[in-house]
Amino acid sequence: MGPIELFVGFAGVFFGLLGLALLFVASVVALFKIDEADHYYGKVGKLGFDMSLKGLPFSLNRMTRYGMMLLFSETLNIQKRYAKQLEEVEANTPPKYLKRLLVWLYASWLICGLIAAILGGILIAFFQ
Repeated sequence: MGPIELFVGFAGVFFGLLGLALLFVASVVALFKIDEADHYYGKVGKLGFDMSLKGLPFSLNRMTRYGMMLLFSETLNIQKRYAKQLEEVEANTPPKYLKRLLVWLYASWLICGLIAAILGGILIAFFQ
């Protein structure tokens, strides 16, 4: 096993464990903050969700989508798709801590998981 394989393997494990730890924290917090997040961000991009579903997979999914949408809100694709709804959200002035929570916790666990999966795929595809 060469040094590149070792580095890619350890980086994949690191990002995977970090994403898993963030997922556990995000799952617990989602149960308590879903009502507040739906109040401010529920009108952004009606994604086919039933807002009355407050259970764990539903709340975690919605809050992760809100976080990813806020993270990429300055991109052209999101601006074209959700510009009017994002203006309505900014008019409601959501709390700063909620915006930070959605971006730093909910978007980051998904991104860490994706990085771990990509590194695992690279390890399998190129170093076998």
